Amino acid sequence: MLEYKLGYFATSLCGHDKGRIYMIVKQEGEMIGLSDGVRRTIDNPKWKKKKHIQMIRSERMAEAFPSLISSEDANQRIYDEIAGMEGRKVRKQED
Repeated sequence: MLEYKLGYFATSLCGHDKGRIYMIVKQEGEMIGLSDGVRRTIDNPKWKKKKHIQMIRSERMAEAFPSLISSEDANQRIYDEIAGMEGRKVRKQED
């Protein structure tokens, strides 16, 4: 059985967001709360069934998740991690 840890990444397998990478930020039964740091934030995650996502393990992020979730720039950090995985430029932080 797969273990969906908070802080792991996941790719959407179906829907209009197919292929999009998210971070797992919440879990309730068979539903997983996903955040991309921009459209879907930690406070407003995208909910998908487990069977509709492909998990990407990231022990480093799973271990750092408790401190990430409590930081003020959590959404920025999620966005930057996903951007790095996709080879995009990271967003410039606004002061």
